[in-house]
Amino acid sequence: MASSFDRWEKDPFFSAAEEVQESADRMESTYRTWIHSKKEESSMWDSEQLCRDLHTALGTTKWQLEEFVRAVGSSYVKSSVDDARDRHHDFIVAIEDHILRIENSLKECALFRGKDFVALGAFG
Repeated sequence: MASSFDRWEKDPFFSAAEEVQESADRMESTYRTWIHSKKEESSMWDSEQLCRDLHTALGTTKWQLEEFVRAVGSSYVKSSVDDARDRHHDFIVAIEDHILRIENSLKECALFRGKDFVALGAFG
């Protein structure tokens, strides 16, 4: 029996999923740097610039995920393998959860600083 990764590698949407994952990784890296910069007042990082970079990374990840959802959704037919659907669904849910966690953190920070948070689209 093939491993989960072996099945992903053979999936026609593997490269698209990799792109989404790379964007999510960049978003997470920027998020961690931003959190670190907020905790250290004498930080060498520009917290405001990191916040802007995080919004950009968040928007890119959301856009790529939306495109991935559209592409895989339009590829399904009645005879589609449930394994592929389940794999795609699990991936989508994991990335959405990641996005929502970072969005909530940005919202909390914006409320704390008395600024409005601008949502970059919603999943649906």
